[in-house]
Amino acid sequence: MKPVLPLLFALSLSASSALAQAGMSSYDMADVTRGRPMSARNLNMSTANKEAAIAGTPALGYYNQGWNAGTVQPLDGEKGPVSGVRYNLKLQWLEVQDATAPGGIRVYPSGTLKSFTLVPAAGQAPHLFREYKYSSTRTGSGRGFMEELNRTGDVRLLVRHTFEERAAEINPALNTVIRPAQQLHVTTLFYTQAAKPDFAGELTLDRRNMMRVFKARAGDMDAYAKYKGLDYSNLNDVLKMVEHYNTLAATPAE
Repeated sequence: MKPVLPLLFALSLSASSALAQAGMSSYDMADVTRGRPMSARNLNMSTANKEAAIAGTPALGYYNQGWNAGTVQPLDGEKGPVSGVRYNLKLQWLEVQDATAPGGIRVYPSGTLKSFTLVPAAGQAPHLFREYKYSSTRTGSGRGFMEELNRTGDVRLLVRHTFEERAAEINPALNTVIRPAQQLHVTTLFYTQAAKPDFAGELTLDRRNMMRVFKARAGDMDAYAKYKGLDYSNLNDVLKMVEHYNTLAATPAE
């Protein structure tokens, strides 16, 4: 194991320098990542701030590395195609190739789009993201983009994608690294219902929580899950349950 104190100092200095170059305070970045109105709302007009923030995002800080074909739908406009999009998980904004924007990239933080899509690879179906208000036991309340796993019906399953950088775990007595620093793409499952279509609640995959989602249809859905051999802790199986539930939701439960 190698001594780490000089390395940690260098990483800390680098992070502080990047923030200073960006001209954005920690409050600015908290506003961006939590979907609040931000003091950096004119970010597209400030090339230095925007480019520094983008440059500080590692490759793993993106939903899908590289530029992807896709569409964007502004709050006050129609959905239209764009030649290149990429979803910045670290900053929680969408980056779009745009020759008319400073630096050739236009950014769309939370609160500026109804939805967007991106195609991860040629021949694949587009992934759809919409903005939702949300409540999370881990991160609190906020608003931001979420990926829709199913696009029709009373219940929709959603995934919030975030990026975490975890510092190395150190044994201070030995001055050695126990666990190296990590960069993680974190996914959190949410759901929304027809009664509150713009609000997403966090969802843990287990039988008890799914029965709460299915409400009056809980008995029918539990019987369906047993008949089909579906596992409440498996996302693909739960998605099948939700899709079946949505076919029943239009008819009253007995």
